[in-house]
Amino acid sequence: MPRLHRSVFVVAILSLCIVAGSSASADGSCYWYSKKDRLLAKKTNAARANAGVRKLSLDPQLSRVARRQARAMARKWALYHTPSLGSLVTRWRTLGENVGYAGSVKRVHRAFMRSSSHRANILKSSYRHVGVGVKKKGGRVWTSVVFESRRDPGTTLTMPSC
Repeated sequence: MPRLHRSVFVVAILSLCIVAGSSASADGSCYWYSKKDRLLAKKTNAARANAGVRKLSLDPQLSRVARRQARAMARKWALYHTPSLGSLVTRWRTLGENVGYAGSVKRVHRAFMRSSSHRANILKSSYRHVGVGVKKKGGRVWTSVVFESRRDPGTTLTMPSC
């Protein structure tokens, strides 16, 4: 059996993740985006497109942070921002976070767009990457959306937007 080089192996894993509805980080590990995660990212990018702002790339690292925060809020049944967000994300220049809950992803997004501070995060033109986390519990859809612009945008692997 022929030996594969590491780069061929990483490309193979990346291809497998994209086909399966996942993304891969630079180290080749997969991150699964749920239907609700993808819907929230899609709604965020649709709002940006309607405002004439560049789409955001869905980022696995940011999504892990957002997913962890959504689960923590659902578990504690409390709405709060991610403690120490800046230390959980690497290479950032600007960070923002929207957290919320409602009966559906559509309702959460609608509430974000009606709030001036949440809307400002969604439409901020300097942001280039987004991570989403959605957790449904007790009839509520708990969400965290992390926005980022990077210090060194040329050194990271980002996945295509939803």
